[in-house]
Amino acid sequence: MQRLIWIILIFINFSFALPQVEFKNSCVPLAQFSESQKQVLLRSYLAGEQDGFGLTLAAIAWQESCAGVYKMNFQDPSAGNFHAYIPGVINRYPQLKQNGFTQNMVGAMLVENDAFAEQIAIIELKYWQKEHKGNWKNIIKSYNKGYSWQKNEQANLQAEKYYQEVAIRVKQLESYFKGREAQENRFKISYNTQTTQSKTWEKSQNATQTQLESQGYYAYGEDSVSYDSTLLPIYQVGNEFAEPFKPKKTIIKEFDLIEIY
Repeated sequence: MQRLIWIILIFINFSFALPQVEFKNSCVPLAQFSESQKQVLLRSYLAGEQDGFGLTLAAIAWQESCAGVYKMNFQDPSAGNFHAYIPGVINRYPQLKQNGFTQNMVGAMLVENDAFAEQIAIIELKYWQKEHKGNWKNIIKSYNKGYSWQKNEQANLQAEKYYQEVAIRVKQLESYFKGREAQENRFKISYNTQTTQSKTWEKSQNATQTQLESQGYYAYGEDSVSYDSTLLPIYQVGNEFAEPFKPKKTIIKEFDLIEIY
């Protein structure tokens, strides 16, 4: 009888045991990258190419997230393909509050929206490019450690190691992007992007005409937010909204907010 009870208890333990989770703390070589990882590298390159950061941005995506595999670091906290430091991102937006809710929202946006993460990374690189007068090594070190590597020996060692790792990846990517597969994927992405932009432009023209024909007092109007070309349009009212897209305008009517569709 006692043996039967033990068997039942063991069965119950196995039945309700926690699911097994396998953790990997490594990044496979470039030659073994999945299609998804290759797409992240190529899109990162194309996003940064115009500003002279094509290879740099792709190398940082590889270094920071293994090209989109590991997008979150709660210890920093940082997020996205390029592991943008979340409190630092929030500080760039005067209209955002520095609190746990906003950090969670911005972190989620960096993870879910690669285009948003790309723009944030480019803004960061351009900032350090100006600060270091184009010195690429110092730009990379500051992308990783800000100003701290200039003041702290340990931080400088870490930043130096980061720079060397990114530089190695840049060299590998120079050869990779010259390959046939990367060139074919680049053509496909460029074609799809042009087609999407064309459709978006047509929709925006129609939307603009509709807006000009409508009248009303808007809770979120063009004049309600100061425009800065270095910032992205993120808005927040209390703890109710934080998005990297322009919100729909709302009209005030009888003290209620009614969305315009």
